[in-house]
Order: sequence, then C-alpha cells, then structure tokens
Amino acid sequence: MIVARGAAVAAVVAAALALAAPLAAAQPGAEPSAASTADALAAAQDALADGDYARVLDLARPIAGPSKADRAEAQRLIGLAQFFLGDLDAAEAAFLAYLELDLDGRLDPALVPPEAVTFFEDVRSRHAAKLRAMRPRQKRYRILNVVPVAGQIQNGEMTKGLVIGGLEVALAATHVTTYLVLRSWCKRDGFTCESDGGDVPDTARRLRLANYLSGAALLGVYVYGVWDAFKGDRRHRERPAPVVGAVPVDGGVVLGASMSF
Repeated sequence: MIVARGAAVAAVVAAALALAAPLAAAQPGAEPSAASTADALAAAQDALADGDYARVLDLARPIAGPSKADRAEAQRLIGLAQFFLGDLDAAEAAFLAYLELDLDGRLDPALVPPEAVTFFEDVRSRHAAKLRAMRPRQKRYRILNVVPVAGQIQNGEMTKGLVIGGLEVALAATHVTTYLVLRSWCKRDGFTCESDGGDVPDTARRLRLANYLSGAALLGVYVYGVWDAFKGDRRHRERPAPVVGAVPVDGGVVLGASMSF
C-alpha cells in the first residue's frame, strides 16, 4: 500500500514539473538559452533561404539578450526579410539597428542578391555620420606631440619617427661633443684655445661653427617634429570613416570604398 501511494505521489510530481516547465519558459522576463537563440537564428536563416519571410520575422523578432552578436544577426535577418517583403522603411530601420550593433557589418554578395546589398550600403552611406560618431576613437594625448618622436609613434608613423629621432640624436651628440671639446680647450679670460700645449685657433673656430650649426639644426628638427606630430594628430581626429558603396553588375555586385587622406 505504501509503495503504491509513493508511486502515485511521484507520478503527480512528475506531471506537475512537466506542466511547469513550458510555463516557466514562457515567462516574459525569462532569458532564452544560448542554444535556443542559436537554433532560432539558424531556423530564421533557413526560412530566409526558403523565401518564408514571415517566418523569419516570427523567429528573429523575439531574439533579445546579452549577446550583441546574436542581436545584430537577428536585425540583419529582419532587415533582409522586410526588404524582400517590400517594406523598405522597416528594412532600413532594421539594417540601421544591425549597423549600430556591428559598425563593420556587411552583407555577403555571394549569398545576398545585388539589389539587397545596394540598399544596405545605401543605408550605411546615408547614416554614415551617426555611425561614425558611434565608433570608439583611440585615446590620444596632445602633450606627447611636444615630446621628441612620441607624437609620431602615437600617430602610427614609426618610420618617420625613427628618421626624426635619428637626426635629433646625431645633432645632439655633435652639439654636446663640440661644446665639451671647446670647453676643455678654450679659456674664458684670455679667449685662447690650446690643445696639448699648442694654440689651435683654426680648429677651435671650426668646432665652434659646428657647435652653432648643430644646435640650430637640432632646434629646427625638433620644431619640425612637433609641427608634424600636431598635424598628424589633427588628421587622425578629423579622419572620416570610409564610405562604402555598391553597384550591381551582371552576375553580382561590385563594392567600392572612398576615404580621405
């Protein structure tokens, strides 16, 4: 009797759990699992390939969660479905949402018809300013522009930085070396220059000229390096994002890009 009652209780509990599981999954606040999201996206992709655009919308619209990539893919599928259904305003809104989630998002011309790719790239072009403002910028420090070579390194111009730095080191070494030699040879009180007990006025004059010229050249190279660093910094801050366009041709689509330098 006890065994029969226990079996009956277990059956009731199992039935209750079976009924509660779908109810819990249907709660508005419940997050879909990664597996269910992946399955929904795969099913939506298959429906898109089959031309069942209404099913694509039914599967992709509910997708929302912490995964930015999943949300972006859902918006891409929604945009394509709306485009093929002829609702261009809804397609533009979905494509823009997709680009806001993936600033470098693309439609594969090998899988998507040329007219859809052209429409998508037109959406990107018309909202280029908004998308460019959303793109994270590299943190830059203006103070580095006055530090020798540091400005060129920050601007990603390593070769130019090495050339400028090499010139500055060579000129600084020449300037310091000639200064130290003249200081050891020449006396301030009598304005005479001697080396190993003999007068060396001609050599001293040449060294003094080299000292002056190397100092002036070092200052000039430093000023040029600072000017070039600020110029490169301004170019990086004002550089627009590339504008991508698409032109349909027979058998496919040609993508083009323009960028200011």
